[in-house]
Amino acid sequence: MARTYLSAVERREQILDVAQELFFTKGFEATTVQDLMAAAGVSKGGFYHHFTAKEDVLEALSIRMAEQTLPLIQAVMETPGLSAFERLNEALGALRNFKQEQADGIVAAFATLLRAENIVLYDRINRANIRTVLPVFEAIIEAGRQDGSFTVPDARLAAQAILSLGSMTHDAVASAIEARTRPDRAAANAELKRALAWQGVVIDRILGLPDGSVRYVTPEFVDTLLPVQD
Repeated sequence: MARTYLSAVERREQILDVAQELFFTKGFEATTVQDLMAAAGVSKGGFYHHFTAKEDVLEALSIRMAEQTLPLIQAVMETPGLSAFERLNEALGALRNFKQEQADGIVAAFATLLRAENIVLYDRINRANIRTVLPVFEAIIEAGRQDGSFTVPDARLAAQAILSLGSMTHDAVASAIEARTRPDRAAANAELKRALAWQGVVIDRILGLPDGSVRYVTPEFVDTLLPVQD
């Protein structure tokens, strides 16, 4: 049977596809580079042509997932008749829905990234994700600056501040993930909900809005990602 040859871009995507499956089912720590090579059908040289380490694969996967959200946000940007404030709420809603649909994979990735020993990797991936979506949120906030929806001196700095707020819930997210199989999981989820609600308030204040204006989270969001039922 003739061998199928893939371009460099196609081969890289193939490695990411099998890595996503293995990381989300077997776990990041339990998956070896040899596992990735075998699943993708690539040689050692073929793997290291694209990635220098397993952590680079996880970073690339995270960026790819962030890029998958861009068409969702772009659809909001192209919806006619919306104010900047409405576009921001719709964009945040699109991201929430995406996270809920990809809950298993996102929780699996965060279970690895939020460990204390992986804080440098978490910061590296977080920064990469922020760079991916920053231009879109900057555009929304700049439009709000122009139409008076938001009171901010600099749209880019405001967008950076808002997108960087994820780090303020780092500990609450880690605790809720760790508590998934423990009796206190409902309490851990409640603490995460409180932290996310406060994050929404901070976004309001960055943009000069009354508290509760931005729909950052919904009541069911945390429990969808981290179910508490027995």
